[in-house]
This record gives sequence, structure tokens and C-alpha cells, in this order.
Amino acid sequence: MVEGSGNAADAYYVISPTESEIYKAVRSWLMTILPSGMAVVQGQQNRNAAPRDPFAVMTIIGRERIATNGWTYDGESARTVTEQVQVTMQINLFGPASSNQMQVVTALWRDFEAVDFFQSLNIPIAPLTTSTTRQLGFETGERQYDDLWTVDLTMQVTLTVTHPQQFATSIPIQLIEVDTTYPPTE
Repeated sequence: MVEGSGNAADAYYVISPTESEIYKAVRSWLMTILPSGMAVVQGQQNRNAAPRDPFAVMTIIGRERIATNGWTYDGESARTVTEQVQVTMQINLFGPASSNQMQVVTALWRDFEAVDFFQSLNIPIAPLTTSTTRQLGFETGERQYDDLWTVDLTMQVTLTVTHPQQFATSIPIQLIEVDTTYPPTE
């Protein structure tokens, strides 16, 4: 199933990995390093209450092309364009131990185990850098302050877009006798 917006172009182009697959991969990694039972959710979801502390929220906040496209042809009916993109995902950690948990996230993002983790998922993601961690004031619905630490994780994602392509696989050739078909006029 292709992630789509209901747009007719979504049925025409196949994008991989989808935004959903990127979220799922990063969530899986976070769940291996954060305390057991800690909720990890995607940000900007309507009609969903925040989980109980402690919890993490992931939000993709930027995409930037970092290389020139490459492409391949399947020789039958499609062309695949490959684009190297730097994706930035903001990670917010809520709860009383969020500063220590954020230290774990930033320390392990650039570790070889994170690289190996994403390779094992067969998702073309490679951790790049982290921003400076920041502590933000957060007031709950009950007008109480809660700990909130945030960081931006950057990753290289190899995106592919596959779309239909017409190919000429054969050319019909018909031989004709030129002098007979087009007699000389001289």
C-alpha cells in the first residue's frame, strides 16, 4: 500500500521509503534505547491525548536535497529516480528523567549500533548529526510545569520515486525498392 493523500498522482508514483516508514524505523530505534514501556508517538496528530509521562514525540521538521539525482530503468515499464535527502526529525522527551534520556538519544544516534540497526531494517536511513539539546518550558493542561527536552536528529535517507516510463523495445522495419516506389524523374 502506498502512502497517499488521495491525490491521483499517488497512484502513478511509488515513493520509498514513505514518511510512515521513516517514522516507524526511528520509533523502533528509540524504543530499543529508551526505558521499557515509554510511549513513542508521532507528533501533530489530531484528536489524540498525550500519553502519560514519560513519553517521546517525533516530528519531521525538514527535508533538504544533498546530492544530484540518479536513475535506473527496469527496461519494461518504469524509471526509478534516486534522491539523497537530509531529513531532520525533532524528538521531544517529556517526563522527570527526560534530560538523562535525551543524553542517551544523542550519544547513541551517531554510534555504529544505530547505523547497524537501520541497515538491519533494510530501510535506507543513515544517522548524521544531532543539534544541541534544549530544555523548554512546558505547561500541561492542568497548568503544571513538566520537563521537556528536545533535539533535532538529522539523517540521510535515500528516497526512490518509481514512475511509469514508455520504452521502444522494437522497431518495425519494412524494406522498399526505392527506384520502383519512387521512380527517378530525370
